[in-house]
Amino acid sequence: MTQSTFYLDMDGVVADFDHAAEAALGIERRAQPVHGHYKLTREEWAILVRNQRLYRDLPLMHRAEELVNQARQYRDQLGFQLLFLTAVPKENDCPWAFTDKVHWAQERFPDIPVHFGPYSVDKYRHCQPGDILVDDRPDNCAAWRDAHGWAVQVRNRSLSEALTILGEDFLRRTSFSRLRELSA
Repeated sequence: MTQSTFYLDMDGVVADFDHAAEAALGIERRAQPVHGHYKLTREEWAILVRNQRLYRDLPLMHRAEELVNQARQYRDQLGFQLLFLTAVPKENDCPWAFTDKVHWAQERFPDIPVHFGPYSVDKYRHCQPGDILVDDRPDNCAAWRDAHGWAVQVRNRSLSEALTILGEDFLRRTSFSRLRELSA
């Protein structure tokens, strides 16, 4: 049996891209669509990519360290491989994105390697049955499920629901594992 992988998206999951974008654009917190993910207009993106080092200094999402620690439990206690799975902008118009995302992750979470889709639409290609993805984009989560993985969506820029879902799943898995050990 192959080792399952626990993938954490970066932007909108551990790195607060939206907060940084709103600050750069000089706007108040944007309302999220009911089911998901705010998409930047072309004009907003053009303003943001003037800063080619956009991804280097993103702040952590609130409760990101708690989420990462929960993911580490899957790795350390259940044998999952733990990776970041992120993407570069679809127009590839931010040439430092690859470098800055890797440096950002290494500085904050040096024990977790960074893999790239390379684009968001490609993330599902990394999925094997049993793999987990935590992502803020509903389309990435749907494609992941279609590839027979388990996806947990971060909604409304809050990690609370994802933390609850993952915590319950972890307890189920560890309880099941203990029961198997006892019956062996």
